[in-house]
Amino acid sequence: MVNITHVDWLRLATSFNYASQLETIANSSVNEINFLSYDDSFANDVLGPDFSQEFITQTSWTAFHEAGVYNIETGKLYATSNWAGSADNPINVTAIDISNNNSVESIRYDHLAEANGACAYYPPGTPVNSSEGQAIVFCDEGDFDHPSRLTLVEPATNTSRVLLNNFLGRNFSSLND
Repeated sequence: MVNITHVDWLRLATSFNYASQLETIANSSVNEINFLSYDDSFANDVLGPDFSQEFITQTSWTAFHEAGVYNIETGKLYATSNWAGSADNPINVTAIDISNNNSVESIRYDHLAEANGACAYYPPGTPVNSSEGQAIVFCDEGDFDHPSRLTLVEPATNTSRVLLNNFLGRNFSSLND
């Protein structure tokens, strides 16, 4: 079952009880999907009138932590996993192949040590509604051997490169989202 709760901004700003109710909704049962909608366009334009849910997989690790980015060319949704508490098991990227029976794979890219938040990237001049040159920019929190950085991943070619790894010569301290 999918539930959408439209958030009343004024009430949220003035009522601790209301904020607590929203927190309860957000953290409720894993047997249903609950959305908190902060803008009507989320339900109308993002989800649309005929949206549905489908259970795709269950993994032994937290495969879908954040950074859900859809790549048009590959037909896959990319998400970062959550740290499993061991340096031997770093954060990875999990891809759901929406165009191929929702198969799931775990991926590691060069130049991406501890992926966190991400967004779709379109090169300047890309035509509107085009997938031409679409890539993903990940926030890489870094690890003991690699500084935190922004990394561009091109899923269609499985290539990656560091975009930025410092600010005025100083290393970032764990880029996030």
